[in-house]
Amino acid sequence: MKLDQKTIDAMVGAASEALKHAYAPYSGKPQGAALLTAGGDIICGATLEFATYGGSISADTAALVNAANLGHRQFQALCLQPFDWPSGVTRQFYAEFGVEVSLLVPEKGESGHYKLVSWPELLPHHFGPKNLDQANTKQEQ
Repeated sequence: MKLDQKTIDAMVGAASEALKHAYAPYSGKPQGAALLTAGGDIICGATLEFATYGGSISADTAALVNAANLGHRQFQALCLQPFDWPSGVTRQFYAEFGVEVSLLVPEKGESGHYKLVSWPELLPHHFGPKNLDQANTKQEQ
């Protein structure tokens, strides 16, 4: 997959704007996310932390939930500002909708330059709906 510079710039800008809405009083690590849908829409999310830590929502998960609530099920790319790698749980959430999505990763020493890392690189042996289909098929036999 390849993204043009205009799309990358739009995603970085949208994630940076979403960052302004983050609420991270406990970790002190606010983050904004921009998720590019298969149709070209950019859906954003921001960190939301709560005193009950388990209920907190990462920016990348918030973007996925927002996109899914708008009816999107296929995605091209995810951008996080400031960048950090998605958690294992978030990687698994995204894998639920397929592994066609890529992550924009800043190039070291290259301000404004990003490379795309595919979801299978982030989560090489993911568990998803196909695993359940296979398990159900074996049980029926």
